[in-house]
Amino acid sequence: MMNPDGLDCDLFITHAWQEDVFEFTEKVLTSWPWRANHAWCCMLANPQNLDIGALLQSPSSSPFALALQSSKYMLVVPNRHKSVYTRLWCGYEAYLAFQSNKIIRTATPPIGRQVLLAWLRMLPALLIGATVGLIFRLRHFEAAQRLILILRMTALFASLMSQNCGQMRLWLIVNHVGLGSTVAAIIGGELLVSGFRYLFVGRIALMAFMKYGNRACIVLYFLLAEVDRMNCQAERQEGEELRHQYEGSIRHASCSEIQDEVNIRDEIGDQVDEVDKVIQVLLKAGMTSDALRDAHLQGVELRHAGFVQLAIPVLVLGPLLMLGCWLVCRYIYLLHELGHPIANVYTFMASAESASILARLTFLGLLLRRSIDERCFMLNVMAKIVTIFYFCLVELGSLGSKAMFSSLLTLYNFSFILVLFFAALGIRGTLKLPGGRLLAQFFLSRVVGPVEWPLSCRSMSELVSAQCLEESSSSEVMSDASSESSTHS
Repeated sequence: MMNPDGLDCDLFITHAWQEDVFEFTEKVLTSWPWRANHAWCCMLANPQNLDIGALLQSPSSSPFALALQSSKYMLVVPNRHKSVYTRLWCGYEAYLAFQSNKIIRTATPPIGRQVLLAWLRMLPALLIGATVGLIFRLRHFEAAQRLILILRMTALFASLMSQNCGQMRLWLIVNHVGLGSTVAAIIGGELLVSGFRYLFVGRIALMAFMKYGNRACIVLYFLLAEVDRMNCQAERQEGEELRHQYEGSIRHASCSEIQDEVNIRDEIGDQVDEVDKVIQVLLKAGMTSDALRDAHLQGVELRHAGFVQLAIPVLVLGPLLMLGCWLVCRYIYLLHELGHPIANVYTFMASAESASILARLTFLGLLLRRSIDERCFMLNVMAKIVTIFYFCLVELGSLGSKAMFSSLLTLYNFSFILVLFFAALGIRGTLKLPGGRLLAQFFLSRVVGPVEWPLSCRSMSELVSAQCLEESSSSEVMSDASSESSTHS
């Protein structure tokens, strides 16, 4: 053995022995937590060819319990056959994670191939948008500018919908429409937008860099939004696998050995309802932690709260951050030009952009230090807030006056300070604010999508028909009883 004394356990893996080996390996490697080095899994750690009954007589001192107590993370590996929580040992591991305040995550499969196919399916939207833009560019007719305005508003609406859409098919349409309309507006529109003319007259390099940089970022955004969609679809699939044949409580779970079941139920005792709440949050959010359970107890809907939207964070912490640094250097250079007529504007722009950059760098520092549930919350806060201001700046700032463009740019830069404020508060701090439950609801869940009704239309109609049948049968029984009573009389 390479490590006869063993290694520290960073990751505890729970599963139900129902998945294939390749399926198990792919899900674990794809969902491997950051900073985790070593994992413990029962099928690899316990001597499966020997009689391990003596190791399991006391669940609290079993290898499962000892490994879980020393681990930092817990990963649940679903399978397509039945929920892992139909197995009582997995329920007991959820109980131990609840007692030790561990964060539990659902493992998801790799999506690289699906992303490539999704990007290939976006090529027709890109080609159609390019063709429409060329038509507008080559044929100068009166309605062209109005149509370009409609395309920009369509791209703005699509970007806002893409961040909050919960229905997969609608999300797919929004991404395709947003990409096509953006490409058409870029090729067919007037590229030297009015807001930039006001601020950077005579500075073609600065103007062109901002112009093409922002437009390219919007195209990149819709490509990344498709990656987010595929991630969300994979997470939903794993959530469905966790729900399959699970009856809502570990009271219905079982063990292959009757004595193990008796021992586990004795140890869990009256904490069954608490364990059920932990599993319930995991099924809804794809992750469970103390902070998420507190939000759930306060009535926050946690559908897909563990899902991270990466499109906007990748843009604003990557290319747009580098663009901001370049702009600050350019502003400072232009300020040193004597007699420039709009030096005050450059001073204001440099100050606002510098504050935005500092807020983003501070956000990155917090992101590296927080737990995984808080990191998901922080990234979703950034995605929800910055999307509104950034796309309004790019799409609306080019249509108004200098004052409108400056106001939108100021709001965009201020949005990062607002993001940093909520990131510093975290989930629990946000819940304590006035209206904190609604804010947490907005940040943690995808608010647009199909409503999860208690009964579908079909089941409702079946219920109504069943009630009618029951009423008719009861009326028949009453009529029979009345006829019998009249006969006896």
